[in-house]
Amino acid sequence: MKALSLLSGGLDSILATKIIQDQGIKVEALSFTSSFFTADKAMRAAQKLGISFHTEDITKEILSLVKSPPHGFGKGANPCIDCHILMVKKAAALMPKVRASFLISGEVLGERPKSQNRWALGVV
Repeated sequence: MKALSLLSGGLDSILATKIIQDQGIKVEALSFTSSFFTADKAMRAAQKLGISFHTEDITKEILSLVKSPPHGFGKGANPCIDCHILMVKKAAALMPKVRASFLISGEVLGERPKSQNRWALGVV
């Protein structure tokens, strides 16, 4: 069995990945780059965790979402929910290629009022 981790390099996604690894499940990581952010932290985290790392540039998609986000903007004029949907879709497309059975992330219910609440995670 294998999992694909949406690894940002932040504490939550690192811990989620480590918890799955500790259960004896192989994990590969996916992170994203755009004109707004890099995958440097995620790449370093993947190296420390000893897992394969995949990255994808989503600049075109992000620019489109920033212009007109279907679910509105978050607190910092960022299209939170729509970015999460995009990333999960990209991860779902990669899962068969890496033979992953399930997807993990560091999403914490209630941590972010716009994108990490029960309704928003249901939409994603």
